[in-house]
Amino acid sequence: MSTTIENPAVPKQDKVKAKLTFAGVLRSEWVKVRSLRSSSFTLAGAAVILVAIGLIFAATFGSDSDGANGVTDPTGVTLTGGMFAQLIVGVLGVLTISSEYSTGMIRSTLTGVPSRIPVLAGKVAIVVTVVFPVMLASAFVVFFSGQAILSGKGFPSAKIGDAGVVAALFGSAVTMTGVAVMGLALGALMRNTAAAISTLVGLVFIVPGLGSLVLPASWRDDFLKFLPSNASDAFALITPPSNLLSAGAGAAVFAAWVIVPLLAAAVGLRVRDV
Repeated sequence: MSTTIENPAVPKQDKVKAKLTFAGVLRSEWVKVRSLRSSSFTLAGAAVILVAIGLIFAATFGSDSDGANGVTDPTGVTLTGGMFAQLIVGVLGVLTISSEYSTGMIRSTLTGVPSRIPVLAGKVAIVVTVVFPVMLASAFVVFFSGQAILSGKGFPSAKIGDAGVVAALFGSAVTMTGVAVMGLALGALMRNTAAAISTLVGLVFIVPGLGSLVLPASWRDDFLKFLPSNASDAFALITPPSNLLSAGAGAAVFAAWVIVPLLAAAVGLRVRDV
């Protein structure tokens, strides 16, 4: 039988602090995500939706339109599924932290990391690490497959070397990753899965459509272009509409939609009781 001999010269408090490294927090968060089947299924579902809807749009493109040969953005046709994939990865972001509040596991998590902020940072890092590469790979898959379908049907198609194509593929993955982080921030702020998902869906999907219906024409463009979905379109589309922000301004606004809720979540995690 082996016996562990502790060095009395090292205070117990220092030993505990030595264990609280960010690398350890990252390992812990990675184990949580990997051990939950729902996380894997949700991420896989987002990838499948992105690819499937893009291929469906490519396969049916022109079937109900006489002007299909005038398409100016064949890349956008194959990335149509991105709006639905955003919803799914946003739910994944919410569940990354709200599930811990619903089960009470968050108490154990924050007891192990009393400073709390590394927990949120670790969750953000893991969400970005798992969402971005999967969605980027899916974007490339649907692009190559969808363009082959469009070309085979005699419609204009894009090549990977065409101007703006790679930027659009990366922009699509960045948008979906950003929405996932927004979901995480809302989950941390609201600590309730249903409330956080409802807020995310309303902000990203419902408000833009509702605003275009109810806002006066004189306000519509000036307001809607600052919403996260339209801000991301400004840098993720090859030929964005003229009423959107510039690519740089759109990226800055979208980043603000991600960062501000995240900072609010960090403050709330720091000052609020579990």
